[in-house]
Amino acid sequence: MYKGDTVMNTLQNIIKQYASQYIEQVVEWRRYIHSHPELSGEEQNTSLFIQKVLTELGIPFVNDVSDYAVIGKIEGVHTGPVIALRADIDALPIHEETGLPFASQNEGVMHACGHDSHIAILLGAAAILQSIKDQLHGTVKLVFQPSEEEALFPGAQGIVDSGILDDVDEIYGLHVWPQLPVGTVGLKKGNLMAASDHFLVHIKGKATHGAEPHNGIDAIVAAANWIVNVESMVARETNPMENLVCTIGVINGGDRYNVGCGDVYLEGTCRTYEPEKRDYIERRLGESLQALDVMFKTESTLDYKRGHGATINYPEAIDYATSIVEKYLGKEAVVHPDFPSMAAEDFSAYLSKIKGAFLWLGTGFEGNPALHNACFTIDESILEPGITMMAALAAELLQEKWLNSSLK
Repeated sequence: MYKGDTVMNTLQNIIKQYASQYIEQVVEWRRYIHSHPELSGEEQNTSLFIQKVLTELGIPFVNDVSDYAVIGKIEGVHTGPVIALRADIDALPIHEETGLPFASQNEGVMHACGHDSHIAILLGAAAILQSIKDQLHGTVKLVFQPSEEEALFPGAQGIVDSGILDDVDEIYGLHVWPQLPVGTVGLKKGNLMAASDHFLVHIKGKATHGAEPHNGIDAIVAAANWIVNVESMVARETNPMENLVCTIGVINGGDRYNVGCGDVYLEGTCRTYEPEKRDYIERRLGESLQALDVMFKTESTLDYKRGHGATINYPEAIDYATSIVEKYLGKEAVVHPDFPSMAAEDFSAYLSKIKGAFLWLGTGFEGNPALHNACFTIDESILEPGITMMAALAAELLQEKWLNSSLK
């Protein structure tokens, strides 16, 4: 065994020991955060809690980068590269129905996407890394990011635009994932999560008495035709082997049962990976509304808002993360998903500038619903492997880069 193996094995033992030492505190942090969720753009108290914990851990931070973001900084005794770890901190406008003793105390707001776990895991990894900073050959930045759930808020892009991560060499993040078994880690090269756009449509007709439809322009009939046309475009104009989803999730129109409707408002989302597909669906939605206006004599408008880009993992970063998961959690914990998700994540903003990877931490057990469900929760047994993995991703990468440079 040469020096590098000894260093790495010692580091592995120390990280695991500290993970075991901190896990009760991590569970406590997670439950507190879960019971005090805050919506995107309103994460003031969550941010203050993170700052309080970092202060107790002796980790310096800045909180004036972008909205309620907090960026912690752990500097090793030795100089070297900079690695970033990220957690999102916002919650959703959902009334919680888990029945947990630490359920949301903020009526109508819930951590239904697991961001409470992400925060607690990053705080736990921070505690471990701070405890071993005398062995770190470089710097770890801790990115606690607001507003992941709202594509039109600054979120990740606001932090990237601030320049505070310009010196970062690699970045890693995770998301709890109920589609994977508890304790496994999903590691996928390339396409992982889709670009997400939001569109709003107004179809303006002409209201009339329900008994005299010929004297008006029925916006509901026009909207129904447009919805069918949109579904037909996706089904008949695009290759079924390519990734494209277009969902209309909101439709509002009409005031009374016997009045021909004059205005219908619709909202939806488009999910894609290829930029060409993104351009295509935006263009075709507009063209289909123009055709609708010719056919029904309506006046329609489309407001198409581009949100997060696609999250595309660096293959070499996934190779590295796989080696860490195998080493720390065992080969049985490794899962390489066959297909990407059409859900979205603004971690894409980091990967557009910085090498790195986004991982899925399995929390799937019988009866556990999907993310964004009022009954969603996690199996808390995933927290210890979560903090172990995140701490190891940073510490071992810094050690690896130091060893490689010292052998030259």
